[in-house]
Amino acid sequence: MKKLKVAIAILIIIPLLIEASHIYLRHVTDSMVAQLNMAEQSQRLSNIQQTKLDLDEFSKAWNKNKMVLATFIRHSELDIANQSVAKLKPLTDTDDASGFYAECETLKMQIKHLVEVERFSPDNIF
Repeated sequence: MKKLKVAIAILIIIPLLIEASHIYLRHVTDSMVAQLNMAEQSQRLSNIQQTKLDLDEFSKAWNKNKMVLATFIRHSELDIANQSVAKLKPLTDTDDASGFYAECETLKMQIKHLVEVERFSPDNIF
């Protein structure tokens, strides 16, 4: 009887941990997408200095969270996003605003994709 209770407890705890990790991932990625939106808005207002500050804040959040994200997400997924992060700051030093916007959109899609890849769903299981 004791083994049955332990087995049931484990079967309850595992889905709860999966859901908790998904909530955490959603929170972190939503926060980083919001920071990118702020940088994009600053760029639209031609406020390069504020854009750089917003990107610095984003970079700090990215560097802080990518180590934690690496425990949940395949490293190849993070590597793709890392490449986009590295491209953003140099794009503010050029007059290529369309390149900056395109890279921001790409990075936002990649960040949102990080959550979808790890979502507990039949698509991701089979």
